[in-house]
Amino acid sequence: MKSQIPNNATAFLLKFVKPEYENDFIQGKLRMNPLSYFIKREKETGDRGVGDALEASAVYADVELTLMDPETDEVLVKGKAERVNLHSNDRIKSPVLCMYSVDKDVLQVDSEDESTIGTFPRIEKDDLDKLISDFGDNMLIINAKLFMDRVKEKCEELQIDFKAGKVKYHDFSTNYSDRVSKYLDLDSSEICFIKDDYFKAQNEYRLLLENVSTESFYILEIGDISDLVTKFKISDFFSGRYKIILKKEMISI
Repeated sequence: MKSQIPNNATAFLLKFVKPEYENDFIQGKLRMNPLSYFIKREKETGDRGVGDALEASAVYADVELTLMDPETDEVLVKGKAERVNLHSNDRIKSPVLCMYSVDKDVLQVDSEDESTIGTFPRIEKDDLDKLISDFGDNMLIINAKLFMDRVKEKCEELQIDFKAGKVKYHDFSTNYSDRVSKYLDLDSSEICFIKDDYFKAQNEYRLLLENVSTESFYILEIGDISDLVTKFKISDFFSGRYKIILKKEMISI
């Protein structure tokens, strides 16, 4: 059956979380690492999954470089680089909350009526294995709309500007114009929502605090969210055994 789920709609959010951190999240204590954390993680441990050395970076492939003397215009060095990446040292201090978007990309529509859509969450086995390998099998299912309503309310109270939405995945080996055009301002939050295709299986929905800066972590406390959260296993959720009935008014954030 053809999906009637809107392109920009998220039905649920999944938070992959270690059991020891579950209760804090359910209590509404959202621990957010800065983008620099993920950069350092790959560089220092080689973990390219949770870690990503190219977070918030302008990435150019096959670049011809010319280094010139600014006073004489004399060409000092000329050559070609397989890849050049740049980032803002300020922007990588922005804290982010990374979640998985349950949307049309992973929901197979089985039935539909005026108010509901029946779906099965399905992904490729390789993608499922990669998620469990990177994050473990423990997760929380979150009511996306109500969760983001509470985030918005708390951010307004604290005068925090935020940007939230799905990450867009690109082939970083090619300089596509729609991606490169986002690189004009390295401090823009737009650049924080672009990742390499390698991470596509994460189907990430990201919350970024635009005017908060940290070099360690930041905890956004939005109050108890136990009414919005269900404990589950990643392997069970994508097993094909569970049908999810979506209320149409609750699948857009």
